[in-house]
Amino acid sequence: MADIKTLKNIELFSALEDHILEKYENLCRWKQFDPNATIIEQTDETQDVYFIIEGQVRVANSSSSGKEVTLEILNVGQCFGELAAIDHSPRSSTVTSIEPTYVAIMSSNEFIKAIEENPTIALKLIRMMTSVIRTSSERIVNLVTLGANDRVLAELLHELKFSKVTNNKAIIERLPLHQDIANKAGTTRETVARVFSNLAKKGLILRNKRTLMITDVKALKSLCNKDTEYQ
Repeated sequence: MADIKTLKNIELFSALEDHILEKYENLCRWKQFDPNATIIEQTDETQDVYFIIEGQVRVANSSSSGKEVTLEILNVGQCFGELAAIDHSPRSSTVTSIEPTYVAIMSSNEFIKAIEENPTIALKLIRMMTSVIRTSSERIVNLVTLGANDRVLAELLHELKFSKVTNNKAIIERLPLHQDIANKAGTTRETVARVFSNLAKKGLILRNKRTLMITDVKALKSLCNKDTEYQ
């Protein structure tokens, strides 16, 4: 993994001029994590903010019974840990690396200063949190109103939001693992595998490891909320 100490690909900092960006780069600590490493533990008292330079992480909560619920998969350019940095409360989630991951780490105080000094960072942060709220609301509604198969489809459509659709086709470059999709959809890995298998049989998806091509976006969207059988 390259030791690249730049924040230029981080969404929150993308509108900053180079000399301002360099100032924040110099304030960061830089750290590499092996796959399946715990970066943040739920209920920790730490308050640093992490920016993903390379790699991918899983954000998850654990219930009192020990059941893990995946909240989101974060990729290059995104950040985590901002809630504790802002309200100084314990960590609300556990964050683990899915693959080799390289992060920039900024202290809570410096992060707050960056927000105060740069309206563009503040606006992007508000938009990011708005997206989190919208996604959480959608998942709550889906959990109450949709069956397990349709919830899997809804998660696939959620991943589609981050991909470009061209000629009714789209490619999801880094599809979450079946278990992560299952955790987010409130179902089992076997259900996810069955839904994907049947979508492949219908010719709606083509998969190569973690890259997924959706061959007919409109048809995929039309399946959700229908009484379609995936067994």
